[in-house]
Amino acid sequence: MNPFQWPDNGAVSLICKRKWAETSTSVSVTLAPESGEPLCFDFIPGQFITLGIEIDGKMEYRAYSLSSIPHQTELQLTIKRVVDGKVSNYIVDSLQEGQTVSVLKPAGEFHIEQPHGKRIVLLSAGCGITPVMSMAKTLLADKTDTTDIHFIHAATELEQVIYHQELLEMAASHKRFHFDVMLENAQGSEYLEGRLTQAALKQFCPDIAERSAFLCGPIGFMAAMQENLSELGMNMDNFYQESFTPAESEQLEVALNLEVTLGSDADKAQAISNATVFVPAFGAQAEAKIGSALIDALEAAKVPVIAACRSGICGSCKCRVVKGAFTRTSTATLTDDEIDNGFVLACSCQVESDVEVALN
Repeated sequence: MNPFQWPDNGAVSLICKRKWAETSTSVSVTLAPESGEPLCFDFIPGQFITLGIEIDGKMEYRAYSLSSIPHQTELQLTIKRVVDGKVSNYIVDSLQEGQTVSVLKPAGEFHIEQPHGKRIVLLSAGCGITPVMSMAKTLLADKTDTTDIHFIHAATELEQVIYHQELLEMAASHKRFHFDVMLENAQGSEYLEGRLTQAALKQFCPDIAERSAFLCGPIGFMAAMQENLSELGMNMDNFYQESFTPAESEQLEVALNLEVTLGSDADKAQAISNATVFVPAFGAQAEAKIGSALIDALEAAKVPVIAACRSGICGSCKCRVVKGAFTRTSTATLTDDEIDNGFVLACSCQVESDVEVALN
């Protein structure tokens, strides 16, 4: 079967082939070529795609982890309803089978090809289950692989455990796959109730400190698990995580050819609080508050920029600050050379003065 050819730059149109409910608040969808030709999609388990959907006449982009395995004729995503989630909630409520969506090729450094030993633990909460599910299914599908997998998932209640039945079947079919769940409300189930403390992690997986860990979930969950695993003695060189939530600012401040002329005290006060973002290639500019995200100004200037994850992870909003001062909160997907030359992720770049921007 022929492979699907992802373009190096730009998006492709795929069709929503199937859609079904996973829980009361989440759905899974599969995407396939519009032509109907059976082509195999290639990616590394754990990666995400950037999905674009037209909503109210405007293209909106978001990043979603893939939950399927490579070399299949359909890509699978699982999307959960979130508060004020414009794209996620549209997919849950309104996306139809047969509808066309725009997709950028798979990306991301959180994947199963990161160095790991023969024993791993997959930790997830909420919709963070999707990339680690892809990892687990891929390892189990490889008959030559012998990795021992312990999958631990946290959820509010049993009805909100995505892929629950499938995970039970995986555990029943594979001796090297172990599955545990921690529920905030375990009423009516046989699972433990509470939070994933160090004691709970040790109870589920006594040798957890000797394993490699792959972790995905909300930012609070991620921070707690990282601290727990470190205190349990895990070698953090074997710890990998993914999260579409901004991390603490690295405060990487760069000043490039900054020229600011201040006049009166009023001018100075205005300059301190406001800045102008110039995009000469499009003859556009927008005002921005000092400390605000560059992506907001670029969107206000109505220039063609994609912000999918809005968390400094996917790299879709990469651009170059030619002049001006800024701080960064993420450099994910940027090379050292790009960083040295003023490239930023607009969603994770804070404007500190007037800036001139060159779009990719």
